[in-house]
Amino acid sequence: MERFKLKLEARESKTPNELRRSGKIPATLYGPDSESATVQVIEDEFVRLPGAAYSHVIELESPDGPVNALIRHVQRRATTHKILNVEFYRVAAGRKLTVTVPLKFVGVAPAVQKGGVLVEMFQTADIECVPSAIPDFIEVDVTRIENIDAGLHFSDLKVPAEVKVLNPMEELVARVIAKKGGGATPGADKAAPAAAAAPAEKAEKK
Repeated sequence: MERFKLKLEARESKTPNELRRSGKIPATLYGPDSESATVQVIEDEFVRLPGAAYSHVIELESPDGPVNALIRHVQRRATTHKILNVEFYRVAAGRKLTVTVPLKFVGVAPAVQKGGVLVEMFQTADIECVPSAIPDFIEVDVTRIENIDAGLHFSDLKVPAEVKVLNPMEELVARVIAKKGGGATPGADKAAPAAAAAPAEKAEKK
């Protein structure tokens, strides 16, 4: 699992807007068995974090020593998407937490080779595990979809024993449907709108 680091600074005695004008982002650090603290991060460093950092533990280099945390919430200005505030959730090494990780679709479904179209219903999965067990992604092997109008459910995903998938097991992750106008299986055309199903929402923290 890739490790990410970010410098955390003590909050200066400035207003939030003054901090933002100076290139800093107001932030909050909170978590179990600890008091909430107002802090700040350097904007240029935070925006350079890769997307994977939003679902993995980050090592915050604070004046009091390193702190392991998750990015729980990023507030942005609606018109410009400029970051206004960040919430970090302090994690304990052996305590389970809930995070959202990406799904990685691999292979070519035999049903696609038969003329079907692969529909990816979800792009992420909600999981529960200890911080050290958070995977970079969960693999979805679509080569197991052999027939048109068949699919894979969350129950079909192979994950490490220490990782628990929280999404409903009966929900479809991916499905192969018939092409419209191409001798579709009865009822297959009706499945097409399901392709627009929204990704799973991030799970609430424990």
